[in-house]
Amino acid sequence: MDAASGRHDTTNGKGRKPLSRLEIVLEHIKQRIADGTLKPGAQLPPEIELARELGLSRTPVREAVKVLGAAGILVVKHGHGTFVSASAQASLGQLLLFEIYMKDTTPQKLMEVRLLFERACAELAAQRRTEEDLAAMRECIDRLRPLIAADPVDYDATVEADLAFHRAIYRAAQNELVETLANFVLTMVSGWLRRSHAHGGLADTVRLHEIMYRMIETRDAGGAREAYGAEVNMEHFRKVLEQIDSREGKAGGRP
Repeated sequence: MDAASGRHDTTNGKGRKPLSRLEIVLEHIKQRIADGTLKPGAQLPPEIELARELGLSRTPVREAVKVLGAAGILVVKHGHGTFVSASAQASLGQLLLFEIYMKDTTPQKLMEVRLLFERACAELAAQRRTEEDLAAMRECIDRLRPLIAADPVDYDATVEADLAFHRAIYRAAQNELVETLANFVLTMVSGWLRRSHAHGGLADTVRLHEIMYRMIETRDAGGAREAYGAEVNMEHFRKVLEQIDSREGKAGGRP
């Protein structure tokens, strides 16, 4: 936190790449829990207040709350607010450990983990989706399209729209346990998604999202699960990550 401005530092403190807006909020809340500022049972400031404090929009704050809720660190009580869970410290430790594993993983392993959840959620969504679910997916695609065409591209915004599309599919699966686990994994790979976008992976993103959307809209569960949906998206993701890995390896290693 910048004592002078009251805003969170936008770097990771190690001279590496700036944090995304989602990562800024995540780090801020995790730090306040770790240092005891927010104790178990404590209520978080309202979404708009936290966004103003960090100098951000409400979107990354909302996404961060979803992530930490999925990780068991926060509890959202609709109509009452968001609270630190009783097991927050233990859950935070598990989250940090998982993040360490994620930083050392390979594109192949990452793709395999994502594919497990993407296939299951796409298949269930094709069977169970509602018109409201379809509207949410369509909104994400329509939001992403002009972002890709912008110059310069706001990669934080493209990642937020990309994540929102996949989370809309998870919700459409109508299985809270699967949705929670899928959201957790998706958030842990959000940094890789940003790298994918920044290294040319945006070109086919809207097209692949449209394929997934059509499979779910037409209730083609097999298509959504297999080659025309989840696997096409994950194969695209894997190839881009392998290209990034290859480029960075030739340049002397990952950043």
